[in-house]
Amino acid sequence: MTSAWLLSTVSLMATTIAALLIFLYLYRTPRLADAWQTDEGKRAYLQHQRRLTIGVGLLAAWLVVQGVAVILI
Repeated sequence: MTSAWLLSTVSLMATTIAALLIFLYLYRTPRLADAWQTDEGKRAYLQHQRRLTIGVGLLAAWLVVQGVAVILI
């Protein structure tokens, strides 16, 4: 086990944890736009929020798969 491998593994785990925390925040975030936006603005905000949550969720899932591969291989 080289130091480069160790640093790479630690950085992958830190990035994975950060992506998971961002995903959880986006998934459980309060709907702030409900109080001050029009109906059209609310729909656009919810669509944008949903796409952002899906994108970050896919990123987090890919990083988890990479982390498992690093540990098992």
